[in-house]
Amino acid sequence: MKKIATPLEKTLEFAKTHYGAKTNIFGTLLFEHCANVARQAETIAQRLYQDVRADCNQDSTKESVLAIIQVALLHDVLNTSACAFENIAETATVQVAAMVADISRDFRLVETKRDMEFRGRLSQSPVAAQIVVVADIICTANEALRFLQAGGLPAVPKSKKILTQLDGDLLAIHAASRYYILRLFVHAARNLIGEISQKIKDCRHKAKIEKFLSQSTKKLRDRVEQQNKAKSGKKTKAKKKEVRYAKKRINDKDTD
Repeated sequence: MKKIATPLEKTLEFAKTHYGAKTNIFGTLLFEHCANVARQAETIAQRLYQDVRADCNQDSTKESVLAIIQVALLHDVLNTSACAFENIAETATVQVAAMVADISRDFRLVETKRDMEFRGRLSQSPVAAQIVVVADIICTANEALRFLQAGGLPAVPKSKKILTQLDGDLLAIHAASRYYILRLFVHAARNLIGEISQKIKDCRHKAKIEKFLSQSTKKLRDRVEQQNKAKSGKKTKAKKKEVRYAKKRINDKDTD
């Protein structure tokens, strides 16, 4: 008898199919990124529901956490594939599809309007959707830090751009004012953004020092190079002179 796939298994297979081998701005596989976001979102949700819903039905809590995991796994699907809202609703639920739509940017808009429209929707979205966005910010910030550590100064432009975006998105997490646990993770995300900002400053400072050292030692290097050339020229002249004298001595002997 064929085994019936669970909702989570169906969501995982759907995500793998639509993300494929696509990567994000830092070169991380989208499926891997979304799986990390799902794990982080589950951690936040479990702690939040334990804090505020201790007397609630456990089955209801499990359903809420499952929905959050599904949203986290699919949160980049609308932005990166030809997937439609209806496809998500068929795979998961209409509730999950609605939350995925809430936290997806509309890339038909110019960047400034896109961010404003996204943050407006995000601020009004349910706490479950905001949990996923906080988890996404934390995972993206960690990827940005690794990208900076590996790439140095050339990695700064991409990292700075994403840093500005993450910082603005955090301000739209209004649910943090109502839920202490969510506020803790928002604070953790803010600290990560601070680390990225400091890393960018460090990369630029290091580049400036290296440039200064290169410029300040250029004259010294040029002088040493000239001295080496002069020494080489003297040796060549001395050698030629020695060869000339040797030939003269040979000629004198032949004459005798």
